[in-house]
Amino acid sequence: MVGGGIIGTMHALLALEAGHEVLHIERDPQPLSASVRNFGLVWVSGRAAGAELEMSLRARQLWEEIGSRVPIGFRAQGSLTIAQDEAEFAVMRAAAQMSDAHSRGFRILDRSQVQELEPVLQGKFVGALQSTQDAAIEPRLLMSGLHSHLNQNANYTWRPNFEVVDFYHDESGNHVTDIRGVKISGDLMVICPGSSHQGFLSEFLEGAPLRRVHLQMGTTAPLGASLNHSIADADSLRYYPAFKDLPLDTLPPQDPVSANYKMQLLLVPRLDHSFTIGDTHEYDEPFTHEILEAPYDHLRSVISSIFGAPAPAVVSRWSGNYSQITSQDLYYRREIAPGALVVTGGGGRGNTISPAIAEETIRSWPK
Repeated sequence: MVGGGIIGTMHALLALEAGHEVLHIERDPQPLSASVRNFGLVWVSGRAAGAELEMSLRARQLWEEIGSRVPIGFRAQGSLTIAQDEAEFAVMRAAAQMSDAHSRGFRILDRSQVQELEPVLQGKFVGALQSTQDAAIEPRLLMSGLHSHLNQNANYTWRPNFEVVDFYHDESGNHVTDIRGVKISGDLMVICPGSSHQGFLSEFLEGAPLRRVHLQMGTTAPLGASLNHSIADADSLRYYPAFKDLPLDTLPPQDPVSANYKMQLLLVPRLDHSFTIGDTHEYDEPFTHEILEAPYDHLRSVISSIFGAPAPAVVSRWSGNYSQITSQDLYYRREIAPGALVVTGGGGRGNTISPAIAEETIRSWPK
């Protein structure tokens, strides 16, 4: 396995469980990119109808199974998409009537029902769309928990600080080399490069339907009270494909900051009662890579409105990139040589569906 992010690590985990010997390569001392700087969400509710929803539901099942035996802080906590006025609530009621609403665990809650579940929410809202299928994983525990579990298996070898600069295939198998000329070989090889589309992969990814997306997120101080659901605002209805056929034009005008930065509020409670919050989306390269304050001010304003109290201070801010497929496929998979695959492009759904992606790969291998 090449790549220590969540997709590469899920391939390593499922390959081990299928009885393979796994050598796992990572360019950094430990995973440092999007997999450790994300929400930790397993977000089923917003996935597009059909194959995307089906894959997300399978992944949700796999996440729960993995979370039962690996210390990753898995919580089947569900989500609340908050309606702050009647126009937003009307669109959410339409969502609860979609033909696949049951599969998404949708239920409409009025204000009093929301507050029965989450007494800390005392601000401006009329109700919410609940999803019981959404879940969360603790970002700080995810990769360390998986690696702790993997390292207990004698058939697993972790090889950090190995930056691949070349790949080739010959009659003896698949091979990668680093800048020093050190070679690692395997009969079966999966390369999961994340947002790295250049370097030795550029010849294989030329013309591929892939783009990079830049985003900003943050973490707040602990709230001092418990919150047992992830929270989204109505801007998420505009962003997620599940809702594309609903009357979105009846929603109130979007806040200029939210529109400019292609934002939504996603708020995920962590185990210490702090929140991961975000997020923005930038699609046109070169990215600015500036940590801009306007999005965080907007997020805190929305949080304060929903909670009816000042939002906790933002104590850390970060930006990052992920790889997103631009075709109708759910992710990018290409066989670059017999027994060698490149797998990337999961985009914002990548964390959610990563175990199902890996399962598809492992099932395709010769027995």
